[in-house]
Amino acid sequence: MEKEAIVQFVCFETAGDNNEFISQWDQYSKEVGNKQKIKLQQEVGEKRRAKYLSQHSCYKDDFKFVFKKERRSAHTPEVEMKVRQLGGYTTVQVQCDHNSKKDESKIFVFVVGGESNVDVFKEFSHYRFLNIYEAYFESSNYNYILEFFVENNHTAEFMEQLKMQNRHIESGMYKECTVHK
Repeated sequence: MEKEAIVQFVCFETAGDNNEFISQWDQYSKEVGNKQKIKLQQEVGEKRRAKYLSQHSCYKDDFKFVFKKERRSAHTPEVEMKVRQLGGYTTVQVQCDHNSKKDESKIFVFVVGGESNVDVFKEFSHYRFLNIYEAYFESSNYNYILEFFVENNHTAEFMEQLKMQNRHIESGMYKECTVHK
């Protein structure tokens, strides 16, 4: 029997120091080792809180997520962090299986509620690649997660296309983080 691969998405939100979060992330990714293929992206934009999105590719029964917040000394304050697991998704379409290029941003579109037709998004202009993930578990937060690879000089036009959609979606623009293993 062949094991089914899924992608788990996890969202992190912190008001703390980005370096502190990346330090904790590096420790987590070392503990996971080669059991999962993991990508970490940081949301781009002027925001008070830093948002990160991780993608964990693994077999459905192999996903283990424990992101520990270590005790801090009085000299190192605790970083306030909210962790939200978005659920597991199967891959419906993969046009890009490598990291984004320096001149690209990733725009994630989270399709909410009863929306099930994602074909309209395939007709968008100004993107290079589109990966589509469909909810695997009923408890997943979204029906679909769409991962667009968009040239940096076309992100404004692409985001305008999203705004014109009369659909139940959430979206964010992300850049991949460089982590140390």
